[in-house]
Amino acid sequence: MYTSAFALSPESAPAPALGAAPGTSPVANWTRRISSPWYVTVPVTLPDGRPGTQTFVEWADSRSQAREEAIRKAGTPDALRHRRNAVIVLADQVTVEPWRRPSWW
Repeated sequence: MYTSAFALSPESAPAPALGAAPGTSPVANWTRRISSPWYVTVPVTLPDGRPGTQTFVEWADSRSQAREEAIRKAGTPDALRHRRNAVIVLADQVTVEPWRRPSWW
């Protein structure tokens, strides 16, 4: 079972992290990272030779991090099954755009 450091009393909280000032809690040294969603579109070639794309929505801190994560996921068996054995074309044609709310939302 996971117990948050916020739910613990100060006496039962874990020891401060190495390098932390004496008497500070371990959460005092945490920094919050703000991620945002990105559309990452990976070009593919279908088994019959037609071009296509597979799009991923990735939460990442930067455009390059979103691109790397989408390329990693594109190589998984689940992604291959989803695109029906289409081959990934990665000749620097992967596009990364900030996520935008769909008009129907």
